[in-house]
Amino acid sequence: MWFEPPLPLSSLPSEPGVYRMLDGERKVLYVGKARNLRKRVSSYFQQMPDSPRTQAMVQQIRDLNFTVTASEAEALVLEHNLIKQLKPRYNVLMKDSKSYPYILLTDEAYPKLHLYRGKRTLSGEYFGPFPNAGAVHQTLHVMQSIFRIRDCENGVFNNRSRPCMQHQIGRCSAPCCDLVSQDEYGSQVGEVRRFLKGEDEALLKSWESEMQQASDVMAFEKASLLRDRIRALRSILAGSEQSTLPDSADVITLIRHASGVLASIGVRRSGHDLGTHTLRIAQAADAEDAEILQSLLIERYRDDLPPNEILVTCLDAECRELQRLLRLLHPKCKSNVNHPQRGGRKQWLEQVLHSGRQMLSSRRSEDQQPAFQALAELLSVDSPERIAAVDNAHLGGKQMVAAITFAGWQGPEKELYRRYKLDGISATADVGEGDDYAAMEAVLTRFFRAINEEAIPCPDLMLIDGGRGQLGIAMQCAASAGLHDLKLLAVTKGDGRKLGEETLWPGWLESGEGGIGKPLKPGRHSPALLLIARVRDEAHRFAGAYMRKRKKKSMFTSALDTIPGIGPAKRTALLKHFGGIEGVKMAGRAQLAQAPGISDGLAERIFIALHK
Repeated sequence: MWFEPPLPLSSLPSEPGVYRMLDGERKVLYVGKARNLRKRVSSYFQQMPDSPRTQAMVQQIRDLNFTVTASEAEALVLEHNLIKQLKPRYNVLMKDSKSYPYILLTDEAYPKLHLYRGKRTLSGEYFGPFPNAGAVHQTLHVMQSIFRIRDCENGVFNNRSRPCMQHQIGRCSAPCCDLVSQDEYGSQVGEVRRFLKGEDEALLKSWESEMQQASDVMAFEKASLLRDRIRALRSILAGSEQSTLPDSADVITLIRHASGVLASIGVRRSGHDLGTHTLRIAQAADAEDAEILQSLLIERYRDDLPPNEILVTCLDAECRELQRLLRLLHPKCKSNVNHPQRGGRKQWLEQVLHSGRQMLSSRRSEDQQPAFQALAELLSVDSPERIAAVDNAHLGGKQMVAAITFAGWQGPEKELYRRYKLDGISATADVGEGDDYAAMEAVLTRFFRAINEEAIPCPDLMLIDGGRGQLGIAMQCAASAGLHDLKLLAVTKGDGRKLGEETLWPGWLESGEGGIGKPLKPGRHSPALLLIARVRDEAHRFAGAYMRKRKKKSMFTSALDTIPGIGPAKRTALLKHFGGIEGVKMAGRAQLAQAPGISDGLAERIFIALHK
């Protein structure tokens, strides 16, 4: 054996399962699955692996854990879960944690059409997956103008007394106000279903027939409406049909670059091209294409049935192995994994690959490494690779929040963004210093704890919005968390908050007395200050967006929502019984108890909550 295993290989079972390679500090290096644990693990030690990456991993192995599973399919699911949970150093990691978006047509008397993410537990029909939320919104926008299906929440739908703006601009038939019968609305829903299933030509022929019939009986208004719908649908379908391509298929291509691997994925469903999206893959620079494709297929199709065809660029033997992987995930799956050599499929694969390369090229154009080097020279430190920024925001002393953003040489690292509720801290309208200090201490304490728990990487430099006072609080928090090497830089806005008037306060021990160095004023022409301003402004934008989101949510929240025992049904009953929230507030305990579904005890809680 080229390297001694950490335990006798004969002690391993010849059964399916999952193995975990551990280093000397008991950290997981790699998680893998196997049909035969003894045979798979032995392969690492019997001869030197071809891959330098695998060689480096094996040389660090000091222990091995394994879990026997009932089947290889169960091992596959367990492996996927452990990789997501443990994020081992030598496993390929996907950089997009969001689930793919779908269009959901709900199962209700008056179904609604909307974007949906997450586990498909709601009753209704799901169409997709779409490559990104933008593709869903674009499709929904077009469909609402043609089919006039509602998209409002049930709380709004059940309580409307007159049509909303969507009806006035011709994007909803207003079933909430009985302007369309249930049968007629059901017909609209049927047309939506046919469109989403790809029955476009049959739908167009049906409309053309209806238009001719309306014209024959001189119902010209109806004929005109149908004519406009036919034109709109034909304009959408123009150029989207490619008879040489399968109705349901995905293309998955890999693009290697200096700092890693990018996957470019094309999607077709029901004969429609839904677009292309890219996915960054971490820890994959030295991984084989086959390993990356396996990880991609597990991530993408674990919860969703694969399409009829998946087009990739790999050898036939690897295509068969990927196809076997899909059968493990979905035993009834009939998908084929192919590497097209000619024709429309080959052209589509090359188009998706070209799109990914263009995306990568545009990202490279945003390389900010020179600005990072200028910042290092300004601060007399080693060039940082990752900068974080913290910003607090509030609205008139309420909705206090904080946000932290990250930026690297290639631009924003949005997967690391974090936002925090600071409900226990209230700010004055003029942002009193004490309140800002408390907010800074609260958010940084939580942020530094996450760094120590390895939930977030430690930045090389952190920007603090404020002056010496805020910097002092940040330095205390960093010291308490044991982050003595973290460099903190306070950014104080100048007169009129103009770019270039900022003052920088370095906050590390070698920079000056008490850990706070002399102030720096680089000026508006400094590339280092321009970089700082971009990162700071992104944190300000992210915090402001979160604050406005919370404000919008609070506008649609009743004072009754915070009372234990009050759900949607009882809240509606109370508001109807008393004619609104003001009537509920004016009611006494006995009057509250007379409302439908309200007990004496609940009436007491309502009265106390509304009269604090």
